Amino acid sequence: MKRAQAQNFLPIEGTDKKVELAIHEDQVVLSLSTWTEGLGWCGQKTMSLDAEMIDDMHRLLGAARVRLALRRAESADDAEASGEVISFPASIR
Repeated sequence: MKRAQAQNFLPIEGTDKKVELAIHEDQVVLSLSTWTEGLGWCGQKTMSLDAEMIDDMHRLLGAARVRLALRRAESADDAEASGEVISFPASIR
């Protein structure tokens, strides 16, 4: 017996954005909503992904996560370097 109802998961919420995920039949449905004062949550985008696309999306998100972590680490290094005292005349590194 096949279930006709979608299976919903708890949304991921920020201060003004929310991502919802549901499984409906053989598709994963992602929905992005934004908070608008006076209106509440307003749907912006909805994507339906099949199983193969979900695997590809998982790989892409993992790669993006690594790149963002590297950028944060580089930014932290740059912030530390900005407080570095350099003698005059500065030597070229």
